[in-house]
Amino acid sequence: MHKKQSGTKSNFTPTRRSALVGSSCVFVPSVTRAGSPPAESAHFQADLERYVSFGTHQSGSTGDQATVQWISSRISASGYRVSLQPIDVPFFDEARATVTLSNGSEFVGIGQHPITLTGKDGLSAPLILWREDQDPSAISGKIAVIMLPFGRHSSALQPMIARSIKAASEANPRALIVVTDGPSGEALALNALDEPADRPMPILVLGSRGVQSVLQAARNGASATLYLEGRTGRRIANNVVGRRVGAGKKIVLTTPLSGWFTCAAERGSGVSAFLALADWLARAHPNLDVTLGAMTGHEFENLGSKKFNAQMVPPPGDVDLWVHLGASFAARDWHELAPGLLAPLPSMDAQHFLLGHESFLPILRQAMKGVPGFEVPYAASIEAAAGEAKQILIDGYTKLIANFGAHRLHHARSDGLQATDGALIHQAYAGLQSSVSKILA
Repeated sequence: MHKKQSGTKSNFTPTRRSALVGSSCVFVPSVTRAGSPPAESAHFQADLERYVSFGTHQSGSTGDQATVQWISSRISASGYRVSLQPIDVPFFDEARATVTLSNGSEFVGIGQHPITLTGKDGLSAPLILWREDQDPSAISGKIAVIMLPFGRHSSALQPMIARSIKAASEANPRALIVVTDGPSGEALALNALDEPADRPMPILVLGSRGVQSVLQAARNGASATLYLEGRTGRRIANNVVGRRVGAGKKIVLTTPLSGWFTCAAERGSGVSAFLALADWLARAHPNLDVTLGAMTGHEFENLGSKKFNAQMVPPPGDVDLWVHLGASFAARDWHELAPGLLAPLPSMDAQHFLLGHESFLPILRQAMKGVPGFEVPYAASIEAAAGEAKQILIDGYTKLIANFGAHRLHHARSDGLQATDGALIHQAYAGLQSSVSKILA
């Protein structure tokens, strides 16, 4: 079973992390930063820890609602007028998401949206390992197991994942098991559209660590029982909107708030930088006309961002600069010692991307020197973007600086305080603030 992660402000202590699948454990050695963190890093660390303290950040959850209240109070204190924009979102309050083999071995996973429950007695059927060249009739009535290739998976809409799920579903199985093979070996939650499935069926996501016995059972056609139990339905979540009317340039600053689990590096690092940049804009540039957006609904292909863009911002031609802090603004890098065995490093994961309007690129290159990943910014285009950044560009806003990425614990339950820290956030933020300052000048 998975154990809740713990972290420290500036040092790591040896941590034993239990696997989500099976009973093996991953041992994370210690990493220590020399000396005390500077005041700026400590400030980012404090905001990161506050965000993490709210727990799971799924849209409309208790943790998400607490985050909304906190963000509202923070930007209000910086001088912005705050309002909430309601968003209708699906939810699954998971009670059980497991598969049990005929020998009694149980594997814990994640329920995949759109959710179809099994009921308390579960769903029992033979397992079968799905392949693209397989006769579809062999899958009918069984639990099909889809083994994804290695990657930092994050969305069921990624072409390879969507194609595999669609093809397997069309063969009329009773349920699907999707195995995400990523750096941590954990089950990775996959973003989904807020739409009913063409062929409703229970879908369970498992991680690759310890899953060999499930794959072998599927090769042998052994029976298993899949359980997806809990409460599902719809609820109201909220975007936080901040406004300060000014006679100067029109600026939009946004970041997502929600995510599947604790989301420390995925969301918390960007949220911390968002709060700092919002406060700096208010203090250093009192004449700017600023619109802030902290959005929910990210897990459902940017539901909150779509509504915010449609209703809360000026027309594209009126916006002089849009800064978007997306996924993995500042995440920790790790040594990959073996499959599912990671050792933390004090440096930043470079697998995050920075986009900017063509005219901003020279400024970004200069300001981001030495910031892994961000030191090579790309011209902002719909084709190059992902997440909310793509939606912003689709909606016609091109005067953009935006980041997105997927770190090694992206969409995993273990994305806790060990996945980033205030010093890493400060490093990326310093380059961003310098860039914005020069662009505004």
